[in-house]
Amino acid sequence: MKSCRSLHGGVHITVALAIAIVLSSVLALAGCNQAPSSQEQATSSQEATSSQEDVQASTALSSWSEGSKSLQVLTDFVEAATDQKSSGYIAPEDRIAVFDLDGTLMCETYPWCFEYMVFADYALNNPSYQAPDDIAAVAHEIIDSAWGQKPEGMSTRQAQAAAIAYAGLTPEELEEYVTNFKSSKAEGFIGMTRGEAWYRPMVEVVEYLQANGFDVYIVTATERNIVRAIVAGSLDVDPSHVIGTEYGYKATGQGDESAGDYTFQPGDEVVFDGSYEGENAKMTKVDAIVREIGKQPVLAFGNSSGDVAMLTYTVSDNENPSAAFMVLADDEKREYGGPEEAAEERAGYEESGFTVFSMRDDFATIYGDKVTKDPEH
Repeated sequence: MKSCRSLHGGVHITVALAIAIVLSSVLALAGCNQAPSSQEQATSSQEATSSQEDVQASTALSSWSEGSKSLQVLTDFVEAATDQKSSGYIAPEDRIAVFDLDGTLMCETYPWCFEYMVFADYALNNPSYQAPDDIAAVAHEIIDSAWGQKPEGMSTRQAQAAAIAYAGLTPEELEEYVTNFKSSKAEGFIGMTRGEAWYRPMVEVVEYLQANGFDVYIVTATERNIVRAIVAGSLDVDPSHVIGTEYGYKATGQGDESAGDYTFQPGDEVVFDGSYEGENAKMTKVDAIVREIGKQPVLAFGNSSGDVAMLTYTVSDNENPSAAFMVLADDEKREYGGPEEAAEERAGYEESGFTVFSMRDDFATIYGDKVTKDPEH
């Protein structure tokens, strides 16, 4: 005969089992009988993230004209580059995109590019700087040629004069001056400051590429520290991803010693030394990409002959799929483009295998609907 303890234990077990079965059935009916596995949670999270990115990608390019075939070339490229099943797939570590600045991402017609205008302001209007006659002459040349034909060789003269004018400044001091200058009116336009003079469609392209895992660099003929200050607060591009024209540096305690002989000392500051190491344009851009990035880009964006070398390098003998795009200044109503000259440029760019972004045809807006050309110009 079984003991009472044994009998009672069996009853308890039987009752507990029955309760468990009932609870399991109730939970199953409620749809919560089993927590998702970590793998299922990860998959769900990835699908949600992917869905969000798809929504971003489909709405972030709203400043482009509906049905833009040139934009379609880019989005097709990106879709293939991010699809592991596609023959156009590019590994994330190889998704490198390089952009020129002036005329590609932002305005260069107020009346000249930002770098020229900030130098002229520094040389002529800065009460803490007395420009020597030769430096002031270059600044006046910039102002006097406004809205006309760009004087031959002005790019070199401006860079050399600016390097001398900024001598003794720390990079941070120059960036501070540039930051303040960004709040000045964008000449030739109503409703926009210089710091706001970004081509909205191209800013969207930068953001679209970054959302799809592309590493974005700015490779420009404008001085590097000036570009860093221009970009700050407008584009999510790290200062280390800015490549530009170089002015020389020295330590404040260095005197006339060469950089190879002098050792940086506690209390030293790095300042501009007044030298100019050449414009970062044409083949120099390719040289800079090889040195500073160390990988061949798969996407390149420019707007002028100074960018052709960079774009050609990007699409030449590339181990990955690649593409290059040129922004064409052909809009006379909302910008200061020249349709006739642009038509000639288009033919040359397309012959080189570049896709053209027409400001007139592909940009639904350039700076936003509240910005208009100043009729006085």
